[in-house]
Amino acid sequence: MIGSKELERESHNFESCGICHKKIKQGNAFYSEEFHFKVICTHCYSINSDEDINLIANMFLAFGGYFGMLRDPFFPVNEMVKSLLNEIQTHKGIIPLENLKMKLLHLALLHGATPEEFSMLDNDLLKPMYCF
Repeated sequence: MIGSKELERESHNFESCGICHKKIKQGNAFYSEEFHFKVICTHCYSINSDEDINLIANMFLAFGGYFGMLRDPFFPVNEMVKSLLNEIQTHKGIIPLENLKMKLLHLALLHGATPEEFSMLDNDLLKPMYCF
């Protein structure tokens, strides 16, 4: 049985990933001074470029949340796209295009879509909706 001192010492060996918030052992993390956070889990590090990690960190710093926070197996990507399209239609002409795209990217990140996946969605489905 682990005593409170050992449990406390053990909990200090874990940190949360700055992108997905999963608990990770300090030895299994990547540290970077150039990002706004210091710890990134190996999974997030392996699926994102350095530029994407920086972008994601800045998005969450500015708007809150974390990667996959709203992920729901009952809310598949096509439903997320419908939600994004509705968001575009609702704010078309009211919110500047750059602000709308940032808001949509943040929503996509919260649902667990990577910046690369969002870019593909943007090029294939969303970009025609931006036209005024």
